[in-house]
Amino acid sequence: MSVILPLSASPLSPSSTIAVCGGGIGGLATALALKQAGFAPMVFERQQSQQLRDEGLFLTLAPNGCNALRALGLADRVMQAGLPTRALAIFNEAGKRLTLVDYANHAATYGAGSITLRRGALAGILLDAALEAGIAIHHGAGITDIVQDADGVVLAVNGEQQRFALALACDGLRSTLRRQIFPDLPQPRYSGLIGTGGFAEAPDVPDTGGAMNMMFGRRGFFGYIKQGSGPVYWFNSYPAPESETGPVVDGAAYAGKLAALHDGDPLDTGAILAATPRIDRHYPIYDMPELPHWSSGRVLLMGDAAHAVAPHSGQGASLAIEDGVVLAACLSSAPDHASAYARFEGLRRERVHKAIALGRAVGAQKQAQSWLALRLRDLMLPLFMPMGARMQEKLYAFRADRTPLAQPVQ
Repeated sequence: MSVILPLSASPLSPSSTIAVCGGGIGGLATALALKQAGFAPMVFERQQSQQLRDEGLFLTLAPNGCNALRALGLADRVMQAGLPTRALAIFNEAGKRLTLVDYANHAATYGAGSITLRRGALAGILLDAALEAGIAIHHGAGITDIVQDADGVVLAVNGEQQRFALALACDGLRSTLRRQIFPDLPQPRYSGLIGTGGFAEAPDVPDTGGAMNMMFGRRGFFGYIKQGSGPVYWFNSYPAPESETGPVVDGAAYAGKLAALHDGDPLDTGAILAATPRIDRHYPIYDMPELPHWSSGRVLLMGDAAHAVAPHSGQGASLAIEDGVVLAACLSSAPDHASAYARFEGLRRERVHKAIALGRAVGAQKQAQSWLALRLRDLMLPLFMPMGARMQEKLYAFRADRTPLAQPVQ
């Protein structure tokens, strides 16, 4: 299905190439949207293809993310690759359910439901689609320098210079292009939480019935979902100083640390961690302070490079995919790249900062430690969650596959 957005003749020459710097989820989605709109994207990614397919843990795509994938013709393929996620059930450290957020009406209301799938599976689907579309993708391609002039952008890729009409920074939270072109912009903000997770073969853990069970444990937060006899998809987060955010040195010892962290916590937490003998990576949780601008000359920041959101919002991948669809339409209908960039930022800024605010609000609930803080959280969460759900609904309602660009930001 094509992008149902105004895609008039591009002011850029059809022979001009656009460098997409970063071939993760956001970069590949952006390249696909540009290709559909008649541009010639070229993707540069440090990692090899198989690394992308094997990368990371899992994520949940919200309805707006699934609808953005529909604009790329990939929604059905992605929905088949994951676990339908129909509810969030939230419990306290005693196993008492505090609230249930029902997603059962999402497909009818927003045109798509929520889906939980492996990050590498999503990256693989996007990568296959990009290759099928004939998009040039360079793996193991590190950008070491970037220079702009009146005629375009010159990138040094593994020491070799190449010229492009535009360069899009889709290279994530620690963006190389942001560091080189925007050295004065604020740096990512550490949330005070470290997260990790994995996939556990735990046959005694029952099917969660499409619900993501989430629990405020005594010393950390824990969540999981399971379908049938398949593996448990689990994650956790816990408060820690930024000094502890370095790489995991001993995966078995780290697994033991998390088992001790959640010792005595309810539900199936113990069984899941008992089935997890080692954990080799963790993911310190950062988000991005509001940046005063996302572009400089012919270079544009996108996705996490511009507006990284904490995973608590459930919107990181969805927003990055949306970015690609909206930018392609902006470039197609604007008189020049500067106007397109300004229009893109105007359409996206308010929306992404709502998601960042939501992520921070949810993350703050996970910091509670004292007895009084825990009791206040239990009292306030049933009141807070409907407010959070309304914020989520505004995010979910955006339809990148059919919303005209002239419509105000949702």
